[in-house]
Amino acid sequence: MVGWNMNHKVTYEGIDCLKVVAAIGIVAIHTHVPLFETIGRLGLPFFSIVTSFFFFKHYLRLNSHDDRKHYLKKFEVRLLWLYGLWQIIYLPLAVKNSYSFFRTNGCHVFSFFKYIFDLLFKLWPSNVNGWFPSWYIIGMIIALPFSLFVYKYVFRKNKYLYGMFCIVLEIYFVLCSELGFLRLIKLELINSDSFPRLIIYIFIGYLLAKNLNTVKGYNLSKVSILMCVLIICYYLENLIVSHLGGCLSNDETILTMPTSLVIVIFSIIYIPRINEVQSESLRRFSTFLYCFQAWSLAVFDYLNSNKFHITSFTTTAVMDFIFVMITACVAFFIYDYVARATHWKFWNYMV
Repeated sequence: MVGWNMNHKVTYEGIDCLKVVAAIGIVAIHTHVPLFETIGRLGLPFFSIVTSFFFFKHYLRLNSHDDRKHYLKKFEVRLLWLYGLWQIIYLPLAVKNSYSFFRTNGCHVFSFFKYIFDLLFKLWPSNVNGWFPSWYIIGMIIALPFSLFVYKYVFRKNKYLYGMFCIVLEIYFVLCSELGFLRLIKLELINSDSFPRLIIYIFIGYLLAKNLNTVKGYNLSKVSILMCVLIICYYLENLIVSHLGGCLSNDETILTMPTSLVIVIFSIIYIPRINEVQSESLRRFSTFLYCFQAWSLAVFDYLNSNKFHITSFTTTAVMDFIFVMITACVAFFIYDYVARATHWKFWNYMV
């Protein structure tokens, strides 16, 4: 989850640093902070590629079918624990939203299946489980084994055909998201907050893991320059599309995939001056921030509606962002202290 690495024997401090930046960017999306909201859209593709990179980095070293099957199962169970433990934290919001859902849709067989569908493929705006950021965890749980199955049994391990399939899927999401205002596709069959969107990023993670030695040989300065150029072009692309009649901060744009790829490459070869303990703390905090933010957002929304009554959009966004970051840092400090004091192994499954 969120760049989590089951076998973190070889340290990647650059990835751990960038994961915190990406998590903060995702908070900026959900608080609608100008400028950072748009750039923050690169956070989720970054997490998806990094998570897949670490998975395949170990998976590809396993030779037997049984070993690979066991490792996939271990990976899936780990994500299920991550989702399940945080779901307990979000039970109050889940009960509240589920009550609203069935009150609106009625209580019958069809509404039950719609409830399950919204949980797995359309968490927003119904948000039936109480924390809409969880769609990424649910999506990764489904997308990874799905990708392996399709690659092996449908495309017969032909990475070129499978790559074309991923590119076609990416083009579909770009047409629905960035260019949706042109009505090139009148009906969005697959929601952008669902597991198919992660498939191309999982494939990129696979390619990076398979060609890791080549990636590590890239020139850091050149990659840094390319990354900065792509981020600027990515933002300008959003501005142009918004000016033409679309919207700023689309989920998927033409430059989302290549920009995210270069950012991940940069994070792999970048070596910051931090030690392993600091790197681990950043890694844990990035996951905690991603998972915890929905509670902070819900509390701020309640306070603003009943206490603050802030009318300025920009002021609301900035205060919301600050509130989420402060409460998340305090909550993480408490969590980290309790986890280290009690040594209960399940605390580690939350990050």
